[in-house]
Amino acid sequence: MSLTGIEGKVALVTGAARPRGIGRATALRLAREGADVACVDLGAPMADFPSHGVAEPTDLETIVSEIEAMGRRAVGIRADVTEEAQVEAAVAEATEKLGDVSLVANVVGGGSFGMGMGPLTFLPADQFDKIVSLNLRSMFLVTKACAARMVATGTKGAIVSVSSQAGKRGMPMLGAYCAAKSGIILLTQTWAAELGPAGITVNAVCPGTVDTDLLNKDGQLEAMVGGQPGGFQGWIDSQIPLGRMQTGGDVANAIVFLMSDDGDYITGEALNTSGGQTMV
Repeated sequence: MSLTGIEGKVALVTGAARPRGIGRATALRLAREGADVACVDLGAPMADFPSHGVAEPTDLETIVSEIEAMGRRAVGIRADVTEEAQVEAAVAEATEKLGDVSLVANVVGGGSFGMGMGPLTFLPADQFDKIVSLNLRSMFLVTKACAARMVATGTKGAIVSVSSQAGKRGMPMLGAYCAAKSGIILLTQTWAAELGPAGITVNAVCPGTVDTDLLNKDGQLEAMVGGQPGGFQGWIDSQIPLGRMQTGGDVANAIVFLMSDDGDYITGEALNTSGGQTMV
């Protein structure tokens, strides 16, 4: 059964282009439910961390074509969502080309060794800053730009951001990431209280171990933990009650539910989408 309350609306999704990613899955699910979608993505390797698993330049064009093939309108916008001027320009372009944005999915984020992961005691300050900027600052800037326009035009809607199970509990080697993702949860709660009277719900989702190229590109996670007794599946069974890694589509399903009429009385929540890996 399709969700109600999505058809005919304009959605903006950050991090929308990367194959196998949460953002791409969210953009496609929104289009299947009848939304027009502004797909925002850097669409190029990160200048200071080129090995990070981001979208290629052609991936943004591909996601737009896939959405248009469904009979929905789409626009691809290249932007660095950690930069305020680029965020404002991206939201303005989306509004000009598709109409007032009422559904927002903040998906951009991530981190890895060499870019914010490692023991906090020895983590370079610039890597800490990069993780906070990529995950938390981007969410703040995009939500701020979209919410301001929604309030000004009287547009009701929904904003959903991707936090993490790491935003709910401290994890070794992930301290900067934990700090940024927990910040998303608290900003979500604050915005939910501030925007509720305007008819705007604000929520977060908290994925666990997701099979995307940020975590498991070319099977790197499987190779890293697969050498223990029981192999990779043994590790999965010990960590995740549902017994499998989640996909970008699993997370997208929760995001779009929170944007639908079925989720319209939920606000200020940080919904676990971890297959039971985290239950707090």
